[in-house]
Amino acid sequence: MKRKQAINDIFMYSDIDESDIVVTSPGMISREVFQQKDRPRNFYVMGSMGATISIGIGIALNTKYKVFVIVGEGDVLMDLGSLALAKNLCLDNLFIHIIDNKCYSSTGSQPTVSNSVNFKEIGGWSATVHNISPEKGDAPRIPFTPIEIKTRFMNAIKN
Repeated sequence: MKRKQAINDIFMYSDIDESDIVVTSPGMISREVFQQKDRPRNFYVMGSMGATISIGIGIALNTKYKVFVIVGEGDVLMDLGSLALAKNLCLDNLFIHIIDNKCYSSTGSQPTVSNSVNFKEIGGWSATVHNISPEKGDAPRIPFTPIEIKTRFMNAIKN
């Protein structure tokens, strides 16, 4: 399976609706979610690799809406503690989707060590792993600055 298909499947089979919040990790995942499923309630994490799950937890703790985190395994490996925290908190509105292609696609496809980690065990029921084939990806950069992404998102969730 390719990343684009995994993203499409997450949106389709998770029943993400207009009021739900989606948080995506930096790099190709954010770019491909923007290209396929852009919406104001998507928060594209820019330049903070390793913080995506923590951001999702913070949002889930402070909202009644469902929060879907779509994150690459490289991002998760940078802060496995946030995945363990998600399991410990057992938030019923937090859903973590880890897209594992065994490499850092956005920086040259260097291999990760995801084959030595059981993400499902660390993250518990809130974590779903999508194994995909390694690929570089061709989605264009998101045409918003980090400030524009934050402002758009904050305006969307005010209600």
